[in-house]
Amino acid sequence: MQPEATFNPILATEVIQSANQFLHAKQYSDETIYQYNRMWKHLVQYADRKQILFFTPELCMDFLIEEKHVKSIRHMNKYERYKYRSIKILIDIAQKKQPSVKYTQVPNSIPPQFMDIFNGYQDYMEQRSHKTRTIITKMSRIKVLFNYLDSRNTNTITHLDFQAIQGFILFLQGVYSPVAKSNILFTLRDFLRYAEHFGMVPSGVSEYVNKIYVGDDSRLPSYYTSEETTEILRGVDCGTAVGKRDYAILLIAISLGMRAGDICHLHISDIDWEGNEISFIQQKTGNYQTLPMTDSIRYALADYLKNGRPDTASSKLFIKIMAPYEGFSTSSALYRILNKYMDKVGIHTEGKRHGMHAMRHSLSSKLLEKNTPLPVVSGILGHSSTKVTSRYLWMNTEQLRKVSLEVPYGKQ
Repeated sequence: MQPEATFNPILATEVIQSANQFLHAKQYSDETIYQYNRMWKHLVQYADRKQILFFTPELCMDFLIEEKHVKSIRHMNKYERYKYRSIKILIDIAQKKQPSVKYTQVPNSIPPQFMDIFNGYQDYMEQRSHKTRTIITKMSRIKVLFNYLDSRNTNTITHLDFQAIQGFILFLQGVYSPVAKSNILFTLRDFLRYAEHFGMVPSGVSEYVNKIYVGDDSRLPSYYTSEETTEILRGVDCGTAVGKRDYAILLIAISLGMRAGDICHLHISDIDWEGNEISFIQQKTGNYQTLPMTDSIRYALADYLKNGRPDTASSKLFIKIMAPYEGFSTSSALYRILNKYMDKVGIHTEGKRHGMHAMRHSLSSKLLEKNTPLPVVSGILGHSSTKVTSRYLWMNTEQLRKVSLEVPYGKQ
């Protein structure tokens, strides 16, 4: 696992500075830059403990093995690939190489023999009014199938059978994490149903995926306790303008489980002060949803609007704290806000997801612990029914009002 390389002595902090310049020049997202710098900070701390002054590939690999428990770069799960990718960028920078845009198993190209089918599947989803985000995700996943077939010298999907599908699944097991495998197979089944509908593959082929599909139990959502989420909120300084904004954002995410994208797109007009409710159109589903506004959220929003929100013509509820005073363009800013306070209060995130979506999982766990009926939880979080049908359930706002996390506003 030790790469061979020689270069002039250089400090790790200098390499990291150059790496950050590269990431910004390539317009990496704020979320990705934050993640990488988080890992690089751990590397510097490891080097200090080992009393190693200069950056070397050997230092990096020892760090991955001893500190991050990455034993082999040939067989890595999702989290190990992230760790390796962040360190590999530093090694490339130090060796004066152009870092790869992605160190990933997902192919970027489509074999030409499958291009028409690929484009047809995309057109099909667009005609069915699938969300752009959903289409992009599914197209990325189905590339894996086409590249697998190409590697087996297969030029058509016409003769796909049980043996071919089983071979593809075995291939996924050796390359992808359980969650990634589950996602790819979910899209595979959808694609095969599309192909069946238009006579591209034999009828019933999609059912082969049902018989050997690993199921959603392979997904292990990250969960943070009520004590941990309360500690995150207590880490916010509500005496500052940015603190007032961040506290309101985090309180809504933790107490109501709203998606980051929905929080970013909230408008002042979405707040019903008389009815103590927040109503909005979900970005992911396009469905209308109403959530209760607890007293803590009400006080936090009132304080932010009166004493923390910049004077701006924007109708967005949450505004950037520095000019230009406008709403957040992407949800990555909310990821950065959450992780700033998780780091501040020392929340353990190793091996766990630590984005805003983890707050949704934490809320759902809290609701279930209080014996809230599963269909009610699905409705509160804006999910489809528990059987993953197209019918969305009405949510019980009073049920959420009873169990929603109450934290005295501004209590540090």
